[in-house]
This record gives sequence, C-alpha cells and structure tokens, in this order.
Amino acid sequence: MKKLFRLLIAVFCIFFALRLLPAGSLSVLSPFWQGTETLLQEISGLVFSTENDRSSPGPASDAPDPDVQDDPASSADAESDTDRDADNKEADSAGRQEDQGEAKAEDPSAAAHEGADREGDADAAEPGPAEEENPPADTAEPEPAPPGPVSEDRIVYYYYTRISPEERLLYDAMLALARDPEGTGEESRLIGMDPSSEEFSVSYTRAFNALVSDHPELFWISMARASYQCRYYILPAFGGQYKVVFSLQFEGEDSSSPEELRSRYGAEEQQLREARDSLLGQVDFTQSQAGIALQIHDLLLDRAWYNRGAGTDDYAHSAYGALVADSSGNPGGALCDGYSLAYQYLLQHAGLTCAMVSGYAGPSEEDLEKHAWNIVLLDEDWYEVDSTWDDIVLDISPDEEGYDILNEALSDQTYMQRIRHYMYNRTTEQMRSFTPGEEYRYSSDNGWVTLLQPSVHIRFGEEDSEQTRDYITPLAPTAEGTLYTWDMLAGVQ
Repeated sequence: MKKLFRLLIAVFCIFFALRLLPAGSLSVLSPFWQGTETLLQEISGLVFSTENDRSSPGPASDAPDPDVQDDPASSADAESDTDRDADNKEADSAGRQEDQGEAKAEDPSAAAHEGADREGDADAAEPGPAEEENPPADTAEPEPAPPGPVSEDRIVYYYYTRISPEERLLYDAMLALARDPEGTGEESRLIGMDPSSEEFSVSYTRAFNALVSDHPELFWISMARASYQCRYYILPAFGGQYKVVFSLQFEGEDSSSPEELRSRYGAEEQQLREARDSLLGQVDFTQSQAGIALQIHDLLLDRAWYNRGAGTDDYAHSAYGALVADSSGNPGGALCDGYSLAYQYLLQHAGLTCAMVSGYAGPSEEDLEKHAWNIVLLDEDWYEVDSTWDDIVLDISPDEEGYDILNEALSDQTYMQRIRHYMYNRTTEQMRSFTPGEEYRYSSDNGWVTLLQPSVHIRFGEEDSEQTRDYITPLAPTAEGTLYTWDMLAGVQ
C-alpha cells in the first residue's frame, strides 16, 4: 500500500508541473494531460476500492464478451442494410456498378425433380444446440408452451444449419421472395463468390436444394411452377464483392399474370396448412417425442396412397399431393418424395427435427431406383424412416397360390402393424442392408408366409452430387438410434 501512495504522489507532481507550462505547450502535450487525468481516476478508484472493500469484486463489466460473435448469415436485415449502403454509394458515383452480368449458375428449380421418384451415404457432424442466454435474476421463468403444434419461429430447418454462411444469404433471399404475397419484388445480397464461377453454381444449387427441402410448403417452387432468376454486379468500392439480385419468374399454362399465379399458389399453400392442422389435431401431444412421431407416421399412412401413375412434374412429388391432392385432383396421391416431404412437414410443425434424404433403393444393389425417405431426431439420436415402403397394400386373389395363409396374415392386426412399421426408426446401417427375420414370418396351421423381402437403401454421396445435383443429402447425419423401435413403442414382445 505504501508503494501505491508513492505512485499517487508522483503522478500528482507530474500533473501540477504540466499545469505550470505555457498554454501553447498544452496543445502539444494534451494526450499526456488526458492520460494523466485518466491515470489519476483509475488510481483513485483502485485506492478507494482497495481500502473500502478488500473482499468484494468490482461490478461486472457491461462490455460485450469478445468470444461471442453474431452469425453474419443469420440476419437478413443486417445484409439488407449493407445493400442499401451499396446502393447509395453506387448512386453517388456513376460507373461503380461495373461488369454487370447474368449468373451462370444452373437454375436448380428446373432439375430438382428429374426422375419419377427421388429415391446419400455420408457422415456429417451434427450441429450442437444453440446457446441460450441466461435470463436476468429478477425475471420470472416463462411458462412452458402448452402441448400442440409449434409456431414457425420454433421450427428447426435442418439443412439451413448445415450450409455455409454465404449459401445462407442466397437461401434467405430466395425464401424472402417466396413469402412475398405479390411475388414481384427483388432481393439482393452481397457475396464474395464470383457468380460466373462453378463454385457459385454449386453453392446456388445447394442453397436451393436446402430451401425446398427445408420448406415443403414451397412445393410450387420445387415443382418448377416458379423459378429464380439471378443477375449480379461487381462492386469495386466494396473490395470487388458481388451484389446478387434475385427475382421470381412464374410459370403458367394460361395467360395469368404473376400476381394471379402467386395468389393461386398462395391459396394452395393455405389448403396445405389446413390439411396439416386437421391431421395434427388428431395427435395426442402429451406423449413423448417418439410417441408423437409414431402417431403422425400412422396418420400419414391412413391419408396418403402410392400413385404409381403420376408423372415427373405431378404434385404427387410434394407434401401437397400426400396431404391434399395430386395434380389430377386425387386426394392423397403421392410418390416417395411426397410421402417424405409430408412426414417432414408434419413433424416440423409438431416441434420435431426432421429432414428428407435421397438416394437409391431396391431389392439389391444391382436392382435400384431413385428413392426418398426421412431422418428424424428423437431425444438426441437420429433415426431413419421410410413411410412410403411402410404403406404396404396387397391385393390377393382367391385363385392365388397360398391364398388361405396370405388371407390369415392380412387379417392378423398385430402382424400387419409390424409389417406396417418395418422401415420405421431404423439405423442407417439397417436401412442399407435389410433382411427380414423371424419376427416378420407369419405362421399358422396352414403353414407360414412372409410379406417382406431383403432390400437396400443407399443415400447419395458427395461423389454423386455432380450427376444428381443433390448437394444436401451428403450433409445429413448418420442415423444410429436404436431405442425407439416400433416393438418398443408398441410394447410388442
């Protein structure tokens, strides 16, 4: 403490010596003057805090934590502000918008549904949960939300969490346009990638893939009823960054205006929401996550049916087809991606994390077709679900060999429930190589029969992306959950 007082006396001496200097000298020495005053204040505070409270720490700093950083891709508003600044600078100096060009990225909306059925196998690190801020000590804990469907702001859009920050900017711009009631506006973002490069083409396609997979309600975009147009500008004043401008172009078989077409698709979205709410209204939300997911799976299978005759551009490829109607007006007519997107859409609004994966499936690796199914997160473990294959419908004739035993099997509710869930809550490895065991054999005095055959499900990998234009399935996690099997949930031994 004596050393501290000696230091204080020395600083006071310097302070008074400076005060005796001519006025002209003070302007030169002002930084030292201000520094001396600051030092005096700090020493005074140190002295008094030391003398008066030796055991208590000082007040917590109000300065932001340097380890906490905002995600630059999570705020479309912040980016819009940057865009407005860019627009102002461009207006102030003619010619700063140089080298205007059209982005060479392939429009992914045209290729998103190649093939009648979108039927990957790559590990991806699972994103950790977002950190939650601690509420103030004097703030009461909010009451938990009542069980039931969740609002959109509580939905986890899985692939959005897996793409890069710049890809999120593209995703955000396209989503904002899709939610525009008129559909005639524009959205722009600043990016560092050259829009004429192959890198941008891949990122653009991945962002589009993520958007339409995360948002099954945008079926009219994934079905190419509307497509995104993209142009760009080079901004030298912003270090050579590019301003990418998106717009929506609506496709119609008649002479309807873009506003009329957007209104039509908006009405179909509303029909989808109503079908969703009607189905979720039948769910008991007091059950566990796994119990809720099982109920939704079974309700979906009661609603949808496999429409083999649907074409490549039919609504049967969408959640709308499975929950409302296909393009021919058949209620519930769907193909594999329609089942998968509908299951995802329902689980999202039930508060569960779910995504669609695409790949190949069939009786063997030599006999495969494109296919789609789901991954579902239940209590921190991932599971795979193929609701399309679970929706087994058999039509047997009395003249068919083994009719009696087949008819017995079809009439046994417990056996058929097991068959109806044979692709429910499986691991990735189990899906990749499935062989029906004894539990799938039906036996009686008339003999035995099994309704299942060996099969494989192989996801698209990164090596397939250039050909398939699917850049998101390789981002999906490996399913390793083994607890919530149908046997466990149904209490069947």
